[in-house]
Amino acid sequence: MNQKNADIQPEFPTPETHNASRTPAPPEFVATSTKAEKTQPGRLQRFFRKVLIWLVILAIVFLAGIVTDHYLRFKPSQDELKTATAHLTLLQVQVDVSNARLALSLKDVEGAKAALFNTQQRLDNLLPRIAIFDPNLAKSMPQRLSLIVSGLKRDPETAKIDLELFTKDLLAIEAALFND
Repeated sequence: MNQKNADIQPEFPTPETHNASRTPAPPEFVATSTKAEKTQPGRLQRFFRKVLIWLVILAIVFLAGIVTDHYLRFKPSQDELKTATAHLTLLQVQVDVSNARLALSLKDVEGAKAALFNTQQRLDNLLPRIAIFDPNLAKSMPQRLSLIVSGLKRDPETAKIDLELFTKDLLAIEAALFND
């Protein structure tokens, strides 16, 4: 009976037989190697690969040159544009004052007033630049201009002298800020 029991397999698997059934069968080893299947690139392929690498390097250098040109040429031009605009505004103020002086010399008070009509606004645009040169002058110039305009009818001769002094200040500002 012992032999009979030993030959008969139990219905329920034992832990040893259970683990043995789960282990996969060993894989079959492939005799061919992946390196053997790949061929080495030929001379022509290596040459074109090097040419492609150099073309990419040259393209990167070219793009870096374009970016450098933009920042060295275009960006400073924008700052020069602001300076040129401020200089133009100062010259327009000088023209307004000169026209007012000319009108006063011709005894045309209304013409002098008309010449100074937009001057206050232009001067206000220049005040930040004038403050760089002389902060006290930047504070006093708008007040002086309003006194000149208000005194044109009362005393044209005093207004003419004040306009000459105003012109001297404008020329000093131009020499300090815009002459190279």
